[in-house]
Formats: sequence, C-alpha cells, structure tokens
Amino acid sequence: MPEPPNFEIGWKRTKEINLEKPKGYIIADFLEKLEGLMGREFGTTELLAKAGEIVAERAREEAEVLRDEGKVEERMITELFRVLRLMEMDLAMVKAAVKEETLGERLEQAKARCRQAILVALSF
Repeated sequence: MPEPPNFEIGWKRTKEINLEKPKGYIIADFLEKLEGLMGREFGTTELLAKAGEIVAERAREEAEVLRDEGKVEERMITELFRVLRLMEMDLAMVKAAVKEETLGERLEQAKARCRQAILVALSF
C-alpha cells in the first residue's frame, strides 16, 4: 500500500521554536537553585544566609561580566544589584529570627525577592 498523501505534513512545525537562551540565564540558574534551598529544610538559618550571600556574590560577578561585554544595559545591572541586596537583607533577617512564625514570614519574603531577581536576570 502506498503512503497516505498527507503523511509528510504531520512532522512539519507551524511555529518556530526559539532555542536561544536569554543572556542572564546563568544568573537565573543560580537563583533558582537558591530558591529551591529556601523551600526545603536546609540545615540552620545561618547556613541558608551564608549560601544566599555566596549566590548573590556570584550573580553580581556574572552580571559585571555581561556589563563589561556590553551585552546588558547599566540600569538593568543596577536593578539586579538592588534586588540582590534586598534578598541578602531578608536572609539576614531570617538568620536573626527567633520565633518559628517570624522565620516563616521572613523566609517567604526572601523567596519572593529571589523570584524577583530571577525575573530581572531573565529580562536581560
């Protein structure tokens, strides 16, 4: 039996799939991993705050590389630095929290800042 006449049409795509990653995907990857850590039970709050500081510092280094290469505008880098600083402040508040209820609220705030930083990084 011969092939049906419309056999070839099934594999053709009507819409092109963009495989290019945004410029800030490396930064977003770091931050997504940190957000995942915040969602789990992660040792002590001191360890979580230290991990947050390390991730923020690494994200800043990556952003400076992108800025030096001329791939990202200065205002976007400034916005990312601002959000990272706020996230670090929230993590310091998590470390200082005594009550379980306060710890939960501050952790949610830190996760929200982390998601905001991810959005900024992906908008590069």
